[in-house]
Amino acid sequence: MIIFGGTIFFLFGTIVGSFLNVVVLRFNTGRPIVVGRSCCFSCGKTLAWHELLPIFSYIILRGHCRSCGSALSLQYPLIEFLTGLLLVGIYLKLAPLLEASFTYFI
Repeated sequence: MIIFGGTIFFLFGTIVGSFLNVVVLRFNTGRPIVVGRSCCFSCGKTLAWHELLPIFSYIILRGHCRSCGSALSLQYPLIEFLTGLLLVGIYLKLAPLLEASFTYFI
């Protein structure tokens, strides 16, 4: 149960980390945070959904844009990975408390 919960929290953490990357990047460029699709800053190509998967798309694309080949910053997978680890740590710290509260209701 701990492994399943940790995996779920890690995946959710990577999604949160990906969103944090978008917020920081768009805040610095003046683009609206929630409106509009993500795009390559070198060629301007709008990214497809499979190019936006946290960590995995960076590995699959080998850290480069699919259309123009420009290098992507290592910041993206690092923030996603660290946010995933942070949420796993919070989950592991709170897991005994959550388990105790669930057994109380059963």
